[in-house]
Amino acid sequence: MKVLMPKYFIHIWVCFACLILFGCENQPPDSVNKNKGYALSKLLYDEEYWEGSSTEYQESFFVNDQFLFCKTKTKEPYSGVIKVRSRTGLVAASSSYAMGSRDGDFFEWHDNGKLKSKSQYKEGMRHGYFYVWTDKGTIYSRKFYQNDLEDFGRFPDQGAVESGRSLDAIQLETWEGKGSEFYFKFAGDPKRGGILYIRATEELYSGTVTALDDKGRKEAVLRYRNGKYHGTISKWNDQGMLWEEGEFDRGKLVQFSILGGKPFDGNQIIDITDSKDPNLVNMLFNE
Repeated sequence: MKVLMPKYFIHIWVCFACLILFGCENQPPDSVNKNKGYALSKLLYDEEYWEGSSTEYQESFFVNDQFLFCKTKTKEPYSGVIKVRSRTGLVAASSSYAMGSRDGDFFEWHDNGKLKSKSQYKEGMRHGYFYVWTDKGTIYSRKFYQNDLEDFGRFPDQGAVESGRSLDAIQLETWEGKGSEFYFKFAGDPKRGGILYIRATEELYSGTVTALDDKGRKEAVLRYRNGKYHGTISKWNDQGMLWEEGEFDRGKLVQFSILGGKPFDGNQIIDITDSKDPNLVNMLFNE
């Protein structure tokens, strides 16, 4: 059975085709190429902008059962840009969503203001460059994705991640700060026979710590391997005098160079069993 199209439908269709044909011909070539319009997805929702602290961010958004990023108040998927600020007021992270799916560029910054990471998404899929940098600007890792599939031939190597160490381990390899800051980064107490860990990752710490007093003066230089004192351990008194210095081997004291601010004679025999002299007890760094 054949279906006949009414003549007035045919007439409308011919007029519409002519309008498109001659309308395009009258436009300059450059304007036709540049005016590509908007993607359909951009016309289906209104983009928003949100900015606030990390605490406000956690209270304002959540991920639902369909893994869509949603607004807490309305339970609706979020579309737009989000910026999260740190305690110092600097932007710590920036992200972009379309109808609850990651879409666009995602950024994170270190506390010192340097860029920590950049990642790119398209309609919820990884699509583009994924970079991570240390707080000193060294490339920790780099990858490239197309439609959620990694392009392994994009780079000659993936960066410092190939060393097998975490980003925290590399960044804390040389650390300087006050005692109050120390326990935000590390856990444990090697002075009393314990082990020092990186707090965030629970890895055994290997590296050098320069401890500062409340006035910012050097108080100690402590070297570690696998969580234990290893190498030269130096301490200064309140007057800035080098007060104690000794050599450690995997947690064990093997030699004193300075004791109580004076050169130490390794042949000297000291019995601290019954001694109440604090300078002798300090030999073991058990203050």
